[in-house]
Parts: sequence; C-alpha cells; structure tokens
Amino acid sequence: MRAAAPDLEYQPATPDDAPFAADVDSAVHPQRPRDPVVYRYWWSQPDEYMEFARFVVTRGRRPIGVADWSHPRWQVQPERYGTAGCEIVPAERSRTTLDAATAAMEARVVAEGARILRAWSNEDDPLRTEMLLARGYVEDRRSKRWELDLIANRDRLLAMTDASRGRMRSEGVRLLTLADDGDPAAVEKIWRLSEEAGDDVPTTVPRVPEAMESYVRWLAAPEIHKDRFWIARIGDDIVGVSVLAYPPVRGIVGTEWTATARSTRGRGVARALKCETLAQAIALGVDRVRTGNDAANAPILHINETMGYRQIAGSIQYLKPV
Repeated sequence: MRAAAPDLEYQPATPDDAPFAADVDSAVHPQRPRDPVVYRYWWSQPDEYMEFARFVVTRGRRPIGVADWSHPRWQVQPERYGTAGCEIVPAERSRTTLDAATAAMEARVVAEGARILRAWSNEDDPLRTEMLLARGYVEDRRSKRWELDLIANRDRLLAMTDASRGRMRSEGVRLLTLADDGDPAAVEKIWRLSEEAGDDVPTTVPRVPEAMESYVRWLAAPEIHKDRFWIARIGDDIVGVSVLAYPPVRGIVGTEWTATARSTRGRGVARALKCETLAQAIALGVDRVRTGNDAANAPILHINETMGYRQIAGSIQYLKPV
C-alpha cells in the first residue's frame, strides 16, 4: 500500500507535536474541536499497561497529519489486539493518503505482534469508513454520542436534580465533590470502583486494566477539576462517581466518566451524580455538554434519553484479523 503514496514519511512525534495533532483533529472535525493543552498533557504521560508510538506524517517535509499505533502489553491481553490510526489535514486528506498512513501503522503494530487489528471511524466520516472497509475491516460495534442543551433543558434538569437529592438523602447517600472530601484513601477507592464498573461496560476487545497511578495522573489533568468531580458515599464507601471534563482552551464540556458500584445500581445514584455535574455546569455558564456510551449499555442510554440528551454522530469500531 505504500506504493499508493510513496512520498509520505513518518517522523517520530514528541509532546511538542501534540498541539499540531489537536489542530489537525479539530480541522477535520470542527464539530468536535480538540484541546491542545489536553493533548500535550496526555502525550507527556506514560502508561503502565500500553505500548504506543506516535508520528507526524510529512509530505515533502511538510507536516500534513499524524499517525499512531498502540497495543496493550501482551501479558495483560494475550488476544493481541492492536490499533492503527491516522488523521490528515483537510487539504491533503484523500482516501489514498488515509489508506497509506493506515497501512504504515498496521505494518508497525503487526511487527509488534498484533494478531487482530482495530480501527475507528465516525458515523459522519464516510471517507474513512470506506477506506477501512476496503482494507478488509468489519464493523464490530458502535458507540453513541449525545449532546444536551443546558439552556433549553435548564428548568427540567434543575428540578430533576432537586428530586435526586431528596431521594439520595432518604437512602443515606451523600453527594459531594472530591475537593470537599477529606478521605486520604479517596483516590484508591475511586480507582477500585472504576475498575469494577469498567469490567461491566459492554465490549468485544478485552478490557485493559488501569493502574492506580493512572488515576493520580487523571486527577492532575488540565481538563479535570476536583471541585467539579462528584462522588457518592455510603458511610466510608465511595459508591459512585461522575465528572465532566472542561477543556481549558477549546472544545465542548463532556462526560469524562460515570460509574457506580454494583451494590448500589438501580437506586438512582448514577442519575443523581450526573444531575450534580449538570447543575454545576449550568451554574458555571456552560451552554451544552456531550457524552458517549457503548450502544449496548442500556441503563446509561436510558438515563441520557430521560435527561433530554439528543443523539449526534457516534463512532464505529472495526476489526480485522492479521
């Protein structure tokens, strides 16, 4: 496939290239702008369970895009799924260029030992979708994305928040922010809760565990604020969490993570936590928020629908064996 675009080169990327990557992604999908500060932060972080490499795609020494490959360390995922990805600036973005960059990343991750390749496309990106299908990928599953107008739904959301607060009080559930929580073991408890909840999210590709050190880095990320990080407590236990990410430079405020303990599901804890994040966003002057969920995650999809979220273009995961 390299013969189709022999003039492309792949220069190893560093965190200094992260703002360029954010600009590329934002130019291709202006409806989903990406934050350069957030990109740079995460490009600077290690990962306990993942191997990855990033590249700047050049043509005639001109940077025209970014590309990457990644895979879990094989001791934690013996099935050997590997991901290949790329994005190209609009002026250079063609099926041929996307195809060549994807092929280059596939070759690298296969050389690392991947046996099944994974790639993503958005539902509103037919060019990438056609390219992946032509390369032999098969649709595996879809993730839904939603947007909630906080101005149009303000009164309903605030009334829902009041009702949820009353229900939580009656059930002995405390809702507070992480900034107001004095438990020195709170991060570890959130990590354990998230690992439990993460195992219950519908998936085809086996879930990779996250180290507690990863959660420490998450709490230090520029888009996360402890005073906007909502938790639910029953006694000494943290039984739920919901947090919105606030991009510092550009982007749309969105759900970073919502999870509840198995022992409390069905008691309205997830709804109550999401209500707190939304009421707080309204108070901060945010006009809309977004969220995303696997299409098979019925409970959270139901919550989104009843809160007034409207569905927008989602994403599609594709797989193909090597």
